[in-house]
Amino acid sequence: MIIAVSPIGTIRSAFDNAESGGRQPSIDGQKGEIVLNDEFSDGLTGLEEFSHIIALYYFHRQAEVRLKARPCFDPNIEHGIFASRFPTRPNHIGISIWSLSKIQQNILYCDDIDVLDGTPLLDIKPYVKQFDHREDPRCGWYDSVDWGIIWNEIKVCDMEEIN
Repeated sequence: MIIAVSPIGTIRSAFDNAESGGRQPSIDGQKGEIVLNDEFSDGLTGLEEFSHIIALYYFHRQAEVRLKARPCFDPNIEHGIFASRFPTRPNHIGISIWSLSKIQQNILYCDDIDVLDGTPLLDIKPYVKQFDHREDPRCGWYDSVDWGIIWNEIKVCDMEEIN
């Protein structure tokens, strides 16, 4: 089966290459914009009432596919790609939750975008706490990471494995 999707817009960000790219919105996300294609502008009606959005996008500069990765949060252990948020995924699809600060016409202004400039946007969904929040989730190997150390040293996290 072949599934074809087309971008509905483009994400504008401060990150122009993988070395400077963000790792997660809550870590090093920056102000940015989603420029929705004009023909989809009517679909934004009511979205301005939400504080957060879920963005699905395509890792357009990631050609490599690897089924195992060494994420910078746990670089000494190889993890399966589906147990990580690493971009070398088979379909190169990414997902993030971003703060929505305002909408003007077909432009959505977000405060914590973590993807490369020019990233194709595939879809937008509103973040709905009644649906999207889970109590006490298990988070696999992420639960065993010493986040006290990680948060103190987060800016030195090596991203070379993405290239």
